[in-house]
Amino acid sequence: MKNNFNMSTISQRLMTYILIASLVYASHTAFAQEAMRIAAVVNDDVISLYDIQSRVSLFLATSGLEDSQDLRRRLLPQVLQALIDERLKVQEARRLEIETSDEDVQGAVSMVEQQNGMQPGTFLTQLASQGVDPGTFYAQLEADVAWLKVVRESMSRDVNIADGEIQIVLDRLKANQGKPEHLVAEIFLPINVSSREQDVRDLTQQLVERAREGAPFSGLAQQFSQSPTAAVGGELGWVHQGELEDELDSVIANLEPGEISDPIRTITGYHIIALQERRATAQASPLMSIVTLSQIYLQTTGRNALSPPRLLQLSQAIKNQVSSCEQMNQWAEQIGGPGSGPVEALRIGALPEKVRDAVVALPVGRISSPIEVGGARLYVAVCSIEEDDGLPTENQVYGRLENDKLDTMARQRLRDLRRQAIIDVRL
Repeated sequence: MKNNFNMSTISQRLMTYILIASLVYASHTAFAQEAMRIAAVVNDDVISLYDIQSRVSLFLATSGLEDSQDLRRRLLPQVLQALIDERLKVQEARRLEIETSDEDVQGAVSMVEQQNGMQPGTFLTQLASQGVDPGTFYAQLEADVAWLKVVRESMSRDVNIADGEIQIVLDRLKANQGKPEHLVAEIFLPINVSSREQDVRDLTQQLVERAREGAPFSGLAQQFSQSPTAAVGGELGWVHQGELEDELDSVIANLEPGEISDPIRTITGYHIIALQERRATAQASPLMSIVTLSQIYLQTTGRNALSPPRLLQLSQAIKNQVSSCEQMNQWAEQIGGPGSGPVEALRIGALPEKVRDAVVALPVGRISSPIEVGGARLYVAVCSIEEDDGLPTENQVYGRLENDKLDTMARQRLRDLRRQAIIDVRL
C-alpha cells in the first residue's frame, strides 16, 4: 500500500495543530484576564470582575432566582455596592487592629445552616456542587463578623443611655398596652446613583415571588438586603404603629401573619415586609410568670421503681394528707426520688410541656393531680408566683435601646467610611 503522507503534509498539519492550540490558549488567557479585570478600587483594595461574578452566582444560588443575563445585569449595581461596603468594613477592622478568626467565621456559617434547617457542613458543599466558589460566601461572612466586632468593640463604649430614656420606653409601652404590635422582617434595596430604579423594582418583585414560593425569607435578606438587619436575616423585631415610615406602617396594618408584602417604595428605595406575628402590646402572659415550686417524684421504672401497690398507697397519701409546700418538701425528703424537693424561681414557660400545663392552672398552695412523666409519677405545688404584667424589665429595655443606638451608630460609621474613601469604579 502506498503511503500518502510526506514531510510537507505532516508539517502543514503540525502547524495547524499549533495554531489551534495557540487560539485555544489565547482564548483561555483572554477569559482569565477578563475575569481578573479590575472592577473597582476601594482605597488600596481591588474588587475584580471575578469577585462580582462569583457574588452574583452566590446570590442566584441561594435565592433560587432563574439565572439570566438580564438578571445578572440588574444585580450588578447591588452586588458592587455590597462588595464596596464589605471592603470598607474589613479595612476599618484592620485599622482598629480587630482580628477575625476562622472559628468566628465558621460559627457564622453554622448559624446560617441552622437558620435554613441544614445539616452542619452541608452549605458550602452545596454551593460548590452548584458551581459557586464557597470562598465568596466565606468572604461575605468574614466581613459581617469583622463589622460586628467593630461595632461591639469600638462603638459600644460610646453608647450612653440615661434612666430617663428607659422610663420613656416603659411609659410608652404602658400607654400602648393592649394595642397591636407586629413582629416583622424586612428586605431593603436602595435607590442610588449607580442603580436604575426599574432594575431595583424588578429585582424586588422577583424576591417577593421567591419568598411567597417558600424560599427562606432570612436567607434572601442575608444575601440581598442592604439594611443593617441583613446580618440577622432581616429581623426588625416587634414594632408599633408609627415606629416605621408611613408607607410601611400602612402596609403592615393590612397584612396577615405569614404574608409577604408587595414591593413598597419609600424615599430611599424598595422594601419587602414579612409579617411573622401580631399580638397585643405588653400583653400579660401566664407563661411569663415566675414561680417557685415543690415537687415529688415517685419512680415507676428502673432499679428503684416502686411496686404498683406502694405507688398507689403513696399517691393516695399525697392526695389526702399533703396540703402545703412545707409538707411537700418534707414528704419529698422522705419518699421522693431524684429531683424531688423545692425548685427555685423560674418562668412557667420554661417548664416541660406537661408540667407547664399543670402549673399554669394551679393556685398557690394547691397540689397538682398526678403527672406521668418519663419514668416517674410527679406531683407539684406552686409555692409562690410573681405574675407577669406584660412589661419588660429595665435591663431588657436597656438592651433594646443599646442595640438600637448601636445600629444607628453603625450606619453612620459606614456612611462616613464611604464618604472618606477613595472609590474608583471602572466598570
